[in-house]
Amino acid sequence: MKKLTGYLLISSMLVFCLPASAEAQFWKNWFQKKEAPVHHYKPVHKDPTPVMPKPGPLKKKIEQQYPASTKKSNYRIDVLTPLYIDELDKADKKIPDRSLNAVQFYEGIKLAVDTLNSFHYNIQVYIHDIAAPGATADLLIANHKLDSADLLIGGVQSKDISVLAAFAKKRKINFISALSPSDASIKDNPYFILTQPTLQVHCNYLMGYIQKKHPNQKMVLLYRTNVSSEQGAYSYIIDNDEPAAFKKLLCNSLPAKNQLSVLLDSTKVNVIIISVLDNTYADLLLRNLHDWFPNYRFEVYGMPSWKTLPSLKKPDAYPNIAVYFTYPFHFDPSIPAIQNIDRNYKNEYGGRPSEIVYRAYETMYLYSYLLIQYGPIFNNRFSDNSANLFTKYDIEPKLDKNGNFLYNENQHIYLYRYQSSSYIVEQ
Repeated sequence: MKKLTGYLLISSMLVFCLPASAEAQFWKNWFQKKEAPVHHYKPVHKDPTPVMPKPGPLKKKIEQQYPASTKKSNYRIDVLTPLYIDELDKADKKIPDRSLNAVQFYEGIKLAVDTLNSFHYNIQVYIHDIAAPGATADLLIANHKLDSADLLIGGVQSKDISVLAAFAKKRKINFISALSPSDASIKDNPYFILTQPTLQVHCNYLMGYIQKKHPNQKMVLLYRTNVSSEQGAYSYIIDNDEPAAFKKLLCNSLPAKNQLSVLLDSTKVNVIIISVLDNTYADLLLRNLHDWFPNYRFEVYGMPSWKTLPSLKKPDAYPNIAVYFTYPFHFDPSIPAIQNIDRNYKNEYGGRPSEIVYRAYETMYLYSYLLIQYGPIFNNRFSDNSANLFTKYDIEPKLDKNGNFLYNENQHIYLYRYQSSSYIVEQ
């Protein structure tokens, strides 16, 4: 039961916020006690932990107007995520699928809190299970449960993002959306910070890279219009170049060999963009390119969803195709910060941490640093990357086509290049 019960160990900084009846039943069933037991804070492991840095040099940014930020002697951070504790209560060893991401998010938060504890930061961290009855985002706001927060961190999806962003704007505190790429159609909200870039940012970066690497070369664009999310990807791509720059092929059904052959050139590298988010369908397109044109050379540029494309990791997959895709995160297992998290995670929970654990850890670590260093309104200090452990965030104002401010969004993208199961990552 270590995997399940381990994530419930609570340090002096970390507090679970649940409806009273749910909380009582929860603790009774998991620990076989009528009241929540008191857990003593575990000493930090002897493994080296990151040292909280001094403020670094700031790059000049486009700045919004914010009220002055007042530093405090202590701060409160409220973390919201759908843990489905009622289902965890009934689970037998295996964490329910719809709780898994939230549990991993909690684990990363908890490990970061342990590190921050070692710095003696005066921060209280409250965890809200927004899937619990009576603890939805709307009800927490209506019942004034978040009124004391200095910062909100959400491992939430789009339906809760707009509610929390509106509350953050009203209270003039920041809301960090840490897991979802959805902007929930938010406008004119300088207190909403989207750390996972939208698909538009990915497509803009991809096209900028291709145009720089292959100037004046006509690109093949394979696209679909019968999938709504892919319609957006297609639009973002063609918005970045003149229509004449593309040889386009609609692929609502799999294209035949002769349809592809007229678009390709056997004498040079064929640059192909595939705006397909579905990995199964994307894999079929890649396989046909390889099988039908084994002596052609390809550079294929795909979508961020391709990070989980299983065929890329096979040694014999598409040796004549270099596959590129964008992704907002890269966690290098060789760096000390990752190795330290891995060791602490194994000691605390067993096994290896997931990507979500790393993302939660760095979110809590980075924004706690900004909160302590600059106070609750640290928005003009996003360029201070002194506390970035592994991800290079570049938080910039997001503007609409008319130049109107929407919100703050991470613009930093990593480019992965796979060929014959090996890969490199470009900044």
